[in-house]
Amino acid sequence: MDIGPLSGVKVVECSIWGFGPIGGLMLGDLGADVIKIESPRRPDPARHVTNVVGIEVMMEDGRSACWQSFNRNKRSLALDLKTERGREVLKALVREADIFLENYRPGVFDKLGLGYEELSKINPRLIYASTAGYGFEGPEANKPALDVVGQARSGFMWTSGAPGDPPMWNSQGVADVMGATCVAYGILAALAARELHGVGQKVEISHIMANMWLSFWGISVGMMRGYEDWPRFDRAKAGNPLWNLYECGDGEWLILGIAEADPHWPGFCKEMGLTELIDDPRFDSMDNRRDNAEELIRILDRRFREATRAEWEERLARNPDLIYSRVQRLGDLLHDPAVQANNYLADHPHRHYGATKMLTHPVTLRKTPAAIRRDAPDLGEHTDEVLSEWLGYDGGQIEELASAGVTE
Repeated sequence: MDIGPLSGVKVVECSIWGFGPIGGLMLGDLGADVIKIESPRRPDPARHVTNVVGIEVMMEDGRSACWQSFNRNKRSLALDLKTERGREVLKALVREADIFLENYRPGVFDKLGLGYEELSKINPRLIYASTAGYGFEGPEANKPALDVVGQARSGFMWTSGAPGDPPMWNSQGVADVMGATCVAYGILAALAARELHGVGQKVEISHIMANMWLSFWGISVGMMRGYEDWPRFDRAKAGNPLWNLYECGDGEWLILGIAEADPHWPGFCKEMGLTELIDDPRFDSMDNRRDNAEELIRILDRRFREATRAEWEERLARNPDLIYSRVQRLGDLLHDPAVQANNYLADHPHRHYGATKMLTHPVTLRKTPAAIRRDAPDLGEHTDEVLSEWLGYDGGQIEELASAGVTE
């Protein structure tokens, strides 16, 4: 079946950078018709970003890899919402839409007369999704925010790194990506509620809460335990040495993930060539290994450095119950057998760059699959098409709006 689960669903997206756009991308992957609204004169800044924290993201043809990555499966309508006629066009689109998605700071669309209260009068079944940095209540509700806010205010920056390290910022924009995932999840929940209960509604997602959810395990356990700080991981003192990172003889790393270590301790020692440790009273139980963790880790460090990672993988693979993995770099994903077998990186025929590896949708649906159906659009590329298809405008009406500077 060559349709996505959201085929026929209409989305109007007014968002910039990563939080909202990646949420819109996820809906587009699922087959929704996502119309990206941008100002003809001040479009999404991600179109022109050249580098992020010193990391080059601009392609040789002057298109940003950020823009291209965040905005696939969308059509572009260039529309000036600061003009009355532009707002009228948007309202006309909303009458036909199922979902409206915006990620400007709270209050911006209310001032334009395009907030939830106004648009829900036009379309009571509308699902109106909004994002914020600090949530929608309280004294900071209207403050601007980007990815760093979510990582910093959620406590996330203090959970990575080793004891004594400064706060660790993940430069891959995880707060934006997690926020976008929550946006898509919230919209899908609201679509289900509309089907079941006949109601449209507003969906609100913040950078802070999304990243707190990303830290669900630590926050949930930490709050129950009364921790002020989540203990940062020190591999030299890991309480379970079989749940730890080890450097191999070729400088590559393996991680062990053997949580239930007691039943697997003899088998692990056998594959490691350390059978003399099986009955060693220092290490023959979880409690004893914890009490003597530093000593056991030093032994395992020496042992792992005696062979390459590939050699250790081959040995550990002889015991199918041992949980372990290589620690990979980005480029390693191209050759990863699980990534290849599951098509997690698709060979996509990009219209500008030819054969391109692209990250596919995170959820596999066997009968109504997600897909990469179109590349990110040029500014205003589909303006005429959308106005004609969604609103029935004829050539004269479309030309009039363009001449007035309302569209492009």
